[in-house]
Formats: sequence, structure tokens, C-alpha cells
Amino acid sequence: MGTDMKINLQNNITNFNTYKKGNVNNSINTNNTNTCIIKHSSKPVYAHNISNIHFGSRNINDLYEEYNWYINHDHTPAINSFLKIEADQKDMDSFLTAILNTDDRSYQFIDSLVKQPRNINQLTTELTEKVGANSKITMPFLYDSPYNKAYNKYIDSKYNNAHTISELLRVRPDWKGDVLLEKHRQLKGNDSLEIGNIPKEFPDNHLFLIADYLKDKMEIGLKQNKKIENLKLDNREYEFKFFTEGKSEKNVFGVFTPEKKKYVLKMSDEKFKSLDKPFALGTLAKIDTYLTTNRSRNSAPLCYYNHDKNMSVYKYIEHFNVDNKQNSLEEISKHLPDFANLGLAYNDNVGDKNYFVLKRNSNEDLTNTEGFADAIMRQEWISVDNDHVTYNNKFQPPISKYHSSLPNAMQMFF
Repeated sequence: MGTDMKINLQNNITNFNTYKKGNVNNSINTNNTNTCIIKHSSKPVYAHNISNIHFGSRNINDLYEEYNWYINHDHTPAINSFLKIEADQKDMDSFLTAILNTDDRSYQFIDSLVKQPRNINQLTTELTEKVGANSKITMPFLYDSPYNKAYNKYIDSKYNNAHTISELLRVRPDWKGDVLLEKHRQLKGNDSLEIGNIPKEFPDNHLFLIADYLKDKMEIGLKQNKKIENLKLDNREYEFKFFTEGKSEKNVFGVFTPEKKKYVLKMSDEKFKSLDKPFALGTLAKIDTYLTTNRSRNSAPLCYYNHDKNMSVYKYIEHFNVDNKQNSLEEISKHLPDFANLGLAYNDNVGDKNYFVLKRNSNEDLTNTEGFADAIMRQEWISVDNDHVTYNNKFQPPISKYHSSLPNAMQMFF
């Protein structure tokens, strides 16, 4: 740290008082029974659970003062604030262990990591450089890793305090189906799980009346092209298109509203409903909610999923076909880079209608997605069917109580 920075920190020490007033996200809770008061400097600094932790060239007061300055004064996320500190690896490992052993500060630190999924590789590299490659913090899948223990508490808190299922799926897509159903029961008092919202272009009960109308148009296995007559509801006339791609029980319809808005309705027999099985619309809804809530440009946005009806509504993507497709996973993944950025591996190279060229007029709502303008320049693609996707994030280890691997349906064919 330069001389100017040290002077600045010393002159502004009173600005750190905010972290001693009990704010859960940006403070240290002084009422915690595990709190110790460290008195090596002129002002006490509160730290937690630091017994048997060694601090060398810089004591914990100095580290907390600088850490909290970045968070409270510069409004820098906790992980990025930690990475800005200069100290030897042993001190930094001990300091982060102290943070992770403290409930409120560990939540703050982990949440700052979780909210930056696209930066996780870079953050992992920088964090390893700070604490050393042999630190158990950089091995979060180990049961005795300080990070693993803190992450378990973080997920408990996320689950218990979530107000919607979408909040959970924004964190990660691999929640167990029964875990999501139980959370819905806690929130709504029933088993009729829904994710997202019905688009306003389907007023009253129109969406469900449309679904009932299309039920006898559904087919299983190889599907034949057909014309579907328009449906008039309360002086509103809806038009339809039947998409014949795919051989599963899933049926896909284009639904066009009087306002000229276009949607895709995916339906399957209610007896096939699942939040965990391959090809199931519920499993797909978990993946697509993760992508949609994280503003991915490479996936069709999910609007609404109804578990009882076993149906989903997506924004319609204009079909700009990919030329000279090689059908290799390497080629596909190269054109869907945001999947990898969000910790997802795309594993489907069967069929030719699962993805299209991403263009400015693919769908107007895509313009607000992450990196959209650059993606157009790079001629990226957009996926409209994410059946074959797996998830991995080093700093989001699976917890058996809550999570299970996404079913890579492509494994069924090998």
C-alpha cells in the first residue's frame, strides 16, 4: 500500500464506525457471542472467531480497517475489497479464515462472489494468488474447508429467506425438485408451484384456455406439420404455429397475440411433470430461470412455468438459421460463450433447430441482456432448448441437502 493510502486510512478511521453498528451486510455484529475485541491499535476493531489464527507482518486491525474502507467508503464488493489488500499469503489466509468464521461477514463475502458468476475464473485466480494455492479456502469442495462450512450457512440463509423460487434459481440452477416444492409450500401454502409471471398479453384466464385448446393438437414422438386454427377469446384473436422438431413428448407452439407479440408455449402431458428428470419442462425451467435471471444473451428468456399444467412460456426468438453448422460441441460452445461464463456446459449437438444466429431483431427484450451489443459483433448464437446442460462453479460446491447434478440427457444415448 502506498504512503498516501496509509495516510488516507489513518485520517479517515472514523469512517469505519459503520461496520460496528450491526448492519448484516456491511458490518460486524458486536452482539455475537464469539466476538473478540482486539486492542493492538488506538481504536478497538471487532473480529470474530480468531483463536488459533496467526497474523504476522500486519495485524487484524490493519486488515479490517482497510477491508472495511473499501466496502463502506468505495462501495467495492467484499471479494474485490479483499483482493485489493496487500499482505503476505499467510496473513491473507488467516484474515479470510476469520471472515469466513463469522456469520454476517462470511455471508457478505460469499454473496459478493455469487453475484459475479461471469468473473468467477478471474476471481479464483486472484484469490489463489492472495491466500496461496495450498490454502483450504481455495479447495471449497473439501468438507473441512473454511469456505465450505461458510457456504453451507450461506445457502441455508438464502433458502430460508428467499421470497420467490426465482431468487433461489438465480443463485444456481441445480436445486433439487423437492427442495423447490417445499419452499413453494412455505411461501404459498400449496403444491401448485409456479415460476415467473404470465405475460400481460394473456389477460384473465387466456393462457390456460389457450393451453386447453392446444392439448388435443399435441403429439408424441415424430411430429407432423399441421395448421392450427386461430382462437378467439373475449374479442382477442390468437394465432398459432406448430413446431415439429424433437421426438420427445414435449410439444412446442408459437403463440402470436393481437398486439403482434410473439411467444413460445412448451407443453407436455401432466403425467410427465418433473423438476429433476431429463427432458422434463420443470428441469428445463430451472436451467432457463438461472439463465434468464442472470440476463444471458445466449438463451431464450423464460417468462413463466406452471408445474401443475406442465407448461412454460418463453419469448419467441426469430429463426435466423446457422449456416454451415459443424455440429461439434466445440463449435456450438464457442458461439454460446455466456453458458460457460455462467458455469454451464452445453452438451447438445443433435438437431438443427435448437439454436439460431443472434441478431438485433431476434427479440427486442434481448437488448438488455449482458454483453448483447458485443455478441452481435461476434455473431454469437442463441439457444432455444437447453435440455443437455450441466453446471459447475468452484465456489458454489453442491450441498446434498439442497442440490443434485442436472441430468445431462445426452448421456442416455451413449
